[in-house]
Amino acid sequence: MEINKIYLGDCYKLIQQIPDKSIDCIYTDIPYLFSTGGSTGGSILNKQINKIKQELKEISQGIDWVILDDFVRVMKKINCFIWCSKEQILYLLNYFKSKGAMFEILTWNKYNPTPMTNNTYLPDIEYCLYFREKGVQLNGGYGLKSKWYQSTANKHDKMIFDHPTIKPLDLVKRHILHATQLKDVILDPFIGSGTTAIAAKELGRNYIGIEIDPKWHRIAVDRLNNIDARGQVSFILR
Repeated sequence: MEINKIYLGDCYKLIQQIPDKSIDCIYTDIPYLFSTGGSTGGSILNKQINKIKQELKEISQGIDWVILDDFVRVMKKINCFIWCSKEQILYLLNYFKSKGAMFEILTWNKYNPTPMTNNTYLPDIEYCLYFREKGVQLNGGYGLKSKWYQSTANKHDKMIFDHPTIKPLDLVKRHILHATQLKDVILDPFIGSGTTAIAAKELGRNYIGIEIDPKWHRIAVDRLNNIDARGQVSFILR
């Protein structure tokens, strides 16, 4: 597969085309697995929550864990960031610990989470698990080493790029700066609206992206050319 390209297709199949030990880092936001539970009260709140659930419907069934074997196969050394839901943490920790990897639990803490509050905690934290094998060099000083990042929920990015789980570009860049080198190749098999590709491009890294949804594939490719989800051109888009 060519570098610096976002492919439209099934990552479970396309990853088979990537040679062994050819990827320096995987950075990805996998389809989350959500549990049901909690209750809501009030018609306005119910409408808000139903809207959120509908937006997440297509990416709320989790992944086939078999792809993790290919993650390990294609990486030169385990060097992997995986955004996931709370329900997926334990499996991922057990899997990569069985491969001898060290781990960190990184978080994005939100000032203004969605109001899904009855009989449950606020959804004000998102989790990114980082796994690395001995020999992977971390870069940078104090500014790159914090395990948490705090900001408002990025509604502006969601509006521009029309993706319900888009992550803050500045945070993705911080992670990539910390764990990769110039010209490294970063793979994102669930690239969504293309944030990993944008971060890699701005930081002098190479990327390979895969996205199965034609809508988000188009948005990701357009984003690299400063075009938003509505086809508007802007040179300040990120």
